[in-house]
Amino acid sequence: MQEKKSLIIYKELLKKYNKVLHLTSKNANLNELISQSIYIQKFIKENSVIMDVGSGGGIVGIPLKIVRNDLKVYLVERSEKKCTFLEIAIKQLNLKDVFVINQDYKNVNFNFKFDYILARALGNYEELLKHLKKFLNESGSFIIFSDVEIEGFKIKKEKIKNLTITLISL
Repeated sequence: MQEKKSLIIYKELLKKYNKVLHLTSKNANLNELISQSIYIQKFIKENSVIMDVGSGGGIVGIPLKIVRNDLKVYLVERSEKKCTFLEIAIKQLNLKDVFVINQDYKNVNFNFKFDYILARALGNYEELLKHLKKFLNESGSFIIFSDVEIEGFKIKKEKIKNLTITLISL
């Protein structure tokens, strides 16, 4: 019950701030974006540490955290304004173990590794993998919300409605 209430609050926050911050496209179906974010939990092991790259308004990381409290989520976003929104959303939703990193993903530096690195609507995924694979656990995966082909990685794809989710492992 609390999850459903939190998802509604999150959707309302997105609607409110989207007018000024352009968190999603104007015509985006927020219910669908949130559902797709939640859908990928089936790929994610319990107590995982996740990096959501180019987080924008928090889709994928925030809905995932709402339904999977066991996760530790790092939201990487280069826009300071969008990071301010993420901080507001985290506070309003009373989410724990969610961290906002205001940096371009090419400049991040962590002294630990992630179980999953997520990306949606970023483009140039080959460059993303090149920069971030050093932060991925050996048994971890990139989860890309796009139909991607990249040489030298193990790739598994799953289609949900009009979206292809690509899982990429080292």
